[in-house]
Amino acid sequence: MTTGGPTTRFGKYELQERLGAGGMAVVHRARFTLAPGVSRSVVIKRVRDPYAQDPAFVQMFLNEARISVGLSHGNIVQVFDFGQEEGEYFLAMEWVDGQPLSHVLKRAKVKGLSHLPAPLAVGLVLEVCKGLHHAHTRRDEQGRPLGLVHRDVSPDNVLVSYEGEVKLTDFGIAKAQLAGRPETEAGVVRGKYVYLSPEQTRAEALDARSDVYTAGVVLFELLTGRRPAEGDTQSVMARIARGDLTPAQTYVPDLDPSLGALVSRALALRRDERFASAEAFQRALAEWLAYRAPLFPASTLRHLMGWLFEEELKLAGQPPRLPESFLRQVAVWTGEGGPEGLGEPATASSVHRALVTAFPEEHVPAALVGASGAESGTSLPGWLWGAIIAGVVLFFVGNAVWPVLWDSRPHARKLQVVTNPPGAEVRWDGERAGMTPTTLDVESGEGSHQLELLFVGHRPWKSTLSAEALPERVQV
Repeated sequence: MTTGGPTTRFGKYELQERLGAGGMAVVHRARFTLAPGVSRSVVIKRVRDPYAQDPAFVQMFLNEARISVGLSHGNIVQVFDFGQEEGEYFLAMEWVDGQPLSHVLKRAKVKGLSHLPAPLAVGLVLEVCKGLHHAHTRRDEQGRPLGLVHRDVSPDNVLVSYEGEVKLTDFGIAKAQLAGRPETEAGVVRGKYVYLSPEQTRAEALDARSDVYTAGVVLFELLTGRRPAEGDTQSVMARIARGDLTPAQTYVPDLDPSLGALVSRALALRRDERFASAEAFQRALAEWLAYRAPLFPASTLRHLMGWLFEEELKLAGQPPRLPESFLRQVAVWTGEGGPEGLGEPATASSVHRALVTAFPEEHVPAALVGASGAESGTSLPGWLWGAIIAGVVLFFVGNAVWPVLWDSRPHARKLQVVTNPPGAEVRWDGERAGMTPTTLDVESGEGSHQLELLFVGHRPWKSTLSAEALPERVQV
């Protein structure tokens, strides 16, 4: 987008509009002229007092800025420059033409989306995990791990462009805010307390799994519109510290159980029970998308941004082009497209139902479309009356004969299949038989059957069961 109005010179940058201000910095959009007639938009973050007067902070800020300059990844906002100008320390960063995720969530609620459809939420956090993994695995020139941790993964620090790109910002800068202050001193825990990891609430040393936890909190919020621990600062931090979190299914009862299990694993109290890395979390989310929502269009996030911020884009001279198919899909999500209401597309089947509602002419064969109203009023032909009479006769005969046939067939036995966590796909002799927990009807007889359990993020489980000695319950 372009911007007009007065500008202020700041070294080699021209400051344009002020984008915002926080406790640590004031943020401006700026323009950097590379050559006559060649310029680019950037973001300038200027450090505020008293941080700028704190030598410990300044040293930490410069160290973290040097590291951030070395982070080059499509899911991380690029830092181009840093230093001191006119007595102020600053960062020059990539301009992302879009909105913070926090604004996306607020606007979505205003427009009738209390939470994002599951495939959108999963795809978005998957991109965040890509950026986190890149940073977590950086090494210095001697090949030593840098041990970089974001420390402040939250919707405010995730930017979504109008083209559907997802970028993580402020990587590593949060650490500078603690410079020169004992980390065990009461009250020094910084950041947005609802997004802290348990180890952050205890002011312990952090590693990449702390960012995995906070990415899980963001996913929880996208899926439910709520947070796993809510309340005042003290009560929330106490709940986080002891792992007393509200399950996602409490807010969205029809959330896919396997996705709920992934969220729970990311939010595990003990670090060694979480995903071992952001990459492991990313892989599990990618598997869920591929398996549970294979029909979800990749362009949906871009169209969603255009729909949410249509007025802003029009004022900027960039009116979005929203396909009718997407608008029909939105109508399903917001409850305006039929009796299904929000139409949470958490599983492949419910995604398909949402798509059928949104694109009826693309999914219903012409041969199955009913007759017109005029045709439906015509009388039934004679041959059809004969078929109806024959059907009635067969019904009464069947009622008399079927009990005898039923008693002569082998009786089915019940097999309960339970997993912890629930939500695994059950396959019986290679055929899909539902999701755990479930009960299977197994015909009595000889031979054996193959039971297979598939769960996103876990290794497949297989077992051969004898029909003669079938157990009543299998629990994995």
